[in-house]
Amino acid sequence: MLDWARNRVLTALRVPPAPNAPEGSPESILIFRAGKNFFYLQFFQWFVKILGVIVGVVALYVFTSKQLHTAPVWVHYLVLGGEALGLLGVALASPFTFLAMRWQYELRWYMVTDRSLRIRRGVWEVEELTMTFANIQEIRVQVGPIQKLLGLADVEVHSAGGGSAGKDGEQRSHKALFEGVDNANVIRDLLVERLRAYRESGLGEKVASPVDSRAPLLTGLTAVRDEARLLRSALLGR
Repeated sequence: MLDWARNRVLTALRVPPAPNAPEGSPESILIFRAGKNFFYLQFFQWFVKILGVIVGVVALYVFTSKQLHTAPVWVHYLVLGGEALGLLGVALASPFTFLAMRWQYELRWYMVTDRSLRIRRGVWEVEELTMTFANIQEIRVQVGPIQKLLGLADVEVHSAGGGSAGKDGEQRSHKALFEGVDNANVIRDLLVERLRAYRESGLGEKVASPVDSRAPLLTGLTAVRDEARLLRSALLGR
């Protein structure tokens, strides 16, 4: 049922269920996904937000009731009705925000080929980034305290050039983020190995050998010199 609803939403938004493979040989494509604990972390954050809204609404009602203890009864009912509508709104919105959170997790794609990588995420606003190995400058693993507790990490891939310039004039690089993965070291080692193989293959780095434009001239002068020597030998022989 949930998959059917997700597919209908993706069709309505004209979002392909999976991104196209980036540049590279088809047999080299590897797909990685965010770890299961990353979903639990997102669920916990979603739950805390919903609980915070509910607590806030109830606290506002208690505070308002104390401030209006001398007000007419109908004012109390009006405030109570407003608070009830607020709680009803939270209850009605919760399933949709939960589905959005779940689909955000399910529709994270980390794709790697022998020449490039592609990262796509998002449902309502799709973000897609493609980076070729020719531009990669740095690959590193970042782990926060909560991520470490959950066995998660982020793999950051920084590219050379193409980024925006900061206020200090320094060029900022693009960053591809494999967020919330539970096999960060595997992804990092794979990227490092494929980056090394890409550079050793010389892809995109082939330069034509320079041609010496003086070669025909030197050949002609050498021939003239040899002919002059033969002529001199013939004259002296006489």
